[in-house]
Amino acid sequence: YDRGYLGNDIMSRHFRFNLTVHMGAGAYICGEETALIESLEGKRGQPRIKPPFPVNAGAWGKPTIINNVETFANIPYIVGEGAKAYAGIGNKDCPGPKLFSVSGCVNRPGVYELPMGTRLREIIYNHCGGLKEGRSLKGA
Repeated sequence: YDRGYLGNDIMSRHFRFNLTVHMGAGAYICGEETALIESLEGKRGQPRIKPPFPVNAGAWGKPTIINNVETFANIPYIVGEGAKAYAGIGNKDCPGPKLFSVSGCVNRPGVYELPMGTRLREIIYNHCGGLKEGRSLKGA
Protein backbone atom coordinates (compact mmCIF):
# COMPACT_ATOMS: atom_id res chain seq x y z
CA TYR A 1 0.00 0.00 0.00
CA ASP A 2 2.82 2.43 0.90
CA ARG A 3 4.46 2.03 -2.53
CA GLY A 4 1.21 2.32 -4.46
CA TYR A 5 0.98 -1.30 -5.65
CA LEU A 6 -2.23 -1.89 -3.67
CA GLY A 7 -5.25 0.30 -3.01
CA ASN A 8 -7.12 2.72 -5.23
CA ASP A 9 -5.72 4.12 -8.50
CA ILE A 10 -2.69 1.84 -8.52
CA MET A 11 0.26 3.49 -10.24
CA SER A 12 -2.13 6.18 -11.55
CA ARG A 13 -3.77 3.63 -13.87
CA HIS A 14 -7.33 3.82 -12.50
CA PHE A 15 -6.99 0.26 -11.22
CA ARG A 16 -8.16 -0.71 -7.73
CA PHE A 17 -6.98 -3.77 -5.83
CA ASN A 18 -7.16 -4.36 -2.09
CA LEU A 19 -5.61 -7.33 -0.39
CA THR A 20 -5.89 -8.91 3.03
CA VAL A 21 -3.31 -11.50 4.06
CA HIS A 22 -4.34 -14.06 6.65
CA MET A 23 -2.09 -16.61 8.28
CA GLY A 24 -3.32 -20.15 7.76
CA ALA A 25 -3.35 -22.93 10.33
CA GLY A 26 -0.14 -24.32 8.91
CA ALA A 27 -1.60 -27.72 8.15
CA TYR A 28 -0.80 -29.26 4.77
CA ILE A 29 -4.50 -29.83 4.07
CA CYS A 30 -5.06 -26.07 4.24
CA GLY A 31 -3.43 -25.83 0.84
CA GLU A 32 -6.84 -26.90 -0.46
CA GLU A 33 -8.90 -23.73 -0.84
CA THR A 34 -12.01 -24.78 1.08
CA ALA A 35 -9.93 -26.17 3.95
CA LEU A 36 -8.16 -22.81 4.12
CA ILE A 37 -11.52 -21.04 4.26
CA GLU A 38 -12.58 -23.29 7.13
CA SER A 39 -9.34 -22.41 8.92
CA LEU A 40 -9.86 -18.66 8.34
CA GLU A 41 -13.33 -18.96 9.84
CA GLY A 42 -11.81 -20.44 13.00
CA LYS A 43 -12.88 -24.02 12.26
CA ARG A 44 -10.83 -27.16 11.77
CA GLY A 45 -9.08 -27.00 8.38
CA GLN A 46 -11.01 -29.68 6.51
CA PRO A 47 -12.15 -29.48 2.87
CA ARG A 48 -15.77 -28.61 2.19
CA ILE A 49 -17.97 -30.52 -0.19
CA LYS A 50 -18.36 -28.67 -3.50
CA PRO A 51 -20.59 -27.22 -4.89
CA PRO A 52 -21.05 -24.54 -3.79
CA PHE A 53 -17.66 -23.34 -4.94
CA PRO A 54 -15.86 -20.57 -2.99
CA VAL A 55 -16.34 -18.08 -5.83
CA ASN A 56 -20.09 -18.35 -5.12
CA ALA A 57 -20.17 -19.06 -1.38
CA GLY A 58 -16.77 -18.96 0.30
CA ALA A 59 -15.59 -17.35 3.52
CA TRP A 60 -18.53 -16.57 5.79
CA GLY A 61 -20.84 -17.53 2.91
CA LYS A 62 -19.67 -14.67 0.69
CA PRO A 63 -18.00 -14.93 -2.75
CA THR A 64 -14.31 -15.57 -2.14
CA ILE A 65 -11.24 -15.92 -4.31
CA ILE A 66 -8.41 -17.84 -2.70
CA ASN A 67 -4.85 -17.34 -3.95
CA ASN A 68 -1.48 -17.71 -2.34
CA VAL A 69 0.99 -14.89 -1.75
CA GLU A 70 3.17 -16.07 -4.65
CA THR A 71 0.27 -15.47 -7.04
CA PHE A 72 -0.35 -11.96 -5.70
CA ALA A 73 3.38 -11.14 -5.88
CA ASN A 74 3.03 -11.14 -9.69
CA ILE A 75 0.50 -8.29 -9.69
CA PRO A 76 2.99 -5.37 -9.62
CA TYR A 77 4.76 -6.77 -12.69
CA ILE A 78 1.50 -7.36 -14.55
CA VAL A 79 0.17 -3.89 -13.74
CA GLY A 80 3.49 -2.18 -14.50
CA GLU A 81 4.57 -4.09 -17.60
CA GLY A 82 1.26 -5.42 -18.90
CA ALA A 83 -0.32 -8.80 -19.39
CA LYS A 84 1.43 -9.38 -22.72
CA ALA A 85 4.88 -9.03 -21.12
CA TYR A 86 3.87 -11.38 -18.31
CA ALA A 87 2.53 -13.92 -20.81
CA GLY A 88 5.93 -13.85 -22.51
CA ILE A 89 7.54 -15.46 -19.45
CA GLY A 90 7.37 -19.25 -19.39
CA ASN A 91 5.36 -21.32 -21.81
CA LYS A 92 2.16 -20.31 -23.60
CA ASP A 93 -0.05 -22.79 -21.71
CA CYS A 94 1.10 -21.68 -18.27
CA PRO A 95 2.86 -18.31 -18.39
CA GLY A 96 4.70 -16.44 -15.69
CA PRO A 97 7.44 -17.08 -13.16
CA LYS A 98 7.29 -19.75 -10.46
CA LEU A 99 9.17 -20.18 -7.20
CA PHE A 100 10.84 -23.58 -7.02
CA SER A 101 12.05 -24.69 -3.58
CA VAL A 102 14.85 -27.22 -3.84
CA SER A 103 16.39 -29.06 -0.92
CA GLY A 104 18.16 -32.34 -0.39
CA CYS A 105 21.19 -33.77 -2.14
CA VAL A 106 21.94 -30.90 -4.53
CA ASN A 107 24.99 -28.67 -4.44
CA ARG A 108 23.08 -25.38 -4.17
CA PRO A 109 19.72 -25.84 -2.43
CA GLY A 110 17.49 -22.80 -2.33
CA VAL A 111 14.49 -21.04 -3.77
CA TYR A 112 14.72 -20.26 -7.47
CA GLU A 113 12.39 -17.97 -9.41
CA LEU A 114 12.24 -19.38 -12.93
CA PRO A 115 9.81 -19.39 -15.83
CA MET A 116 6.85 -21.71 -15.37
CA GLY A 117 7.49 -24.89 -17.32
CA THR A 118 11.19 -25.09 -16.43
CA ARG A 119 12.08 -28.77 -16.39
CA LEU A 120 13.18 -30.39 -13.15
CA ARG A 121 16.39 -31.63 -14.79
CA GLU A 122 17.30 -28.03 -15.74
CA ILE A 123 16.56 -26.78 -12.23
CA ILE A 124 18.74 -29.45 -10.62
CA TYR A 125 21.69 -29.37 -13.01
CA ASN A 126 21.76 -25.77 -14.30
CA HIS A 127 20.58 -23.82 -11.26
CA CYS A 128 21.29 -26.06 -8.26
CA GLY A 129 24.74 -27.13 -9.46
CA GLY A 130 23.83 -30.78 -9.90
CA LEU A 131 23.66 -33.58 -7.39
CA LYS A 132 26.13 -34.04 -4.57
CA GLU A 133 28.95 -36.47 -5.29
CA GLY A 134 27.90 -40.08 -5.09
CA ARG A 135 24.20 -39.34 -5.51
CA SER A 136 22.08 -40.24 -8.54
CA LEU A 137 18.86 -38.85 -9.89
CA LYS A 138 16.00 -41.30 -9.57
CA GLY A 139 13.40 -39.37 -11.52
CA ALA A 140 12.94 -36.19 -13.55
